[in-house]
Amino acid sequence: MLQLRSNAPADDRLHGLFATIASAALAILAAGYLAAEADAVVVGGISVAVAIFVRSLPLPAAASMAVAVLAGAGAGALGGALTGLGTQAALIGAGAAACAVIGHRVAAYDYPSRFVHMTAGVALPLTAAVPAVYLLGRVVTG
Repeated sequence: MLQLRSNAPADDRLHGLFATIASAALAILAAGYLAAEADAVVVGGISVAVAIFVRSLPLPAAASMAVAVLAGAGAGALGGALTGLGTQAALIGAGAAACAVIGHRVAAYDYPSRFVHMTAGVALPLTAAVPAVYLLGRVVTG
């Protein structure tokens, strides 16, 4: 409601309204981590971190994405060994890494705005991984 009552020009009000709606939707989606299995969240977080790190390596775009998802699966297997989920956690890792790489790519579209790009480059991959972590975590943990 505050965005609609603003004295800013119409275009600025519209941009502010969409930014508010998008941030609220992402916050609600990120709350899915609270509903997921704790071990799956740990595995997913490790996998997202490794995948985004690997994605930043100087490789061709398609190879970078594939290697990042494979590295996420490997990190998931390692996280599964640490949490007791076993090697099936590689499935969670691969799913979380694939979603995170897509989220990172979406965040890269706002390249001219360095601040938004840097913050979205962290938040969006983690948030995009929520559905995979939740669903695959339920499948793996039974």
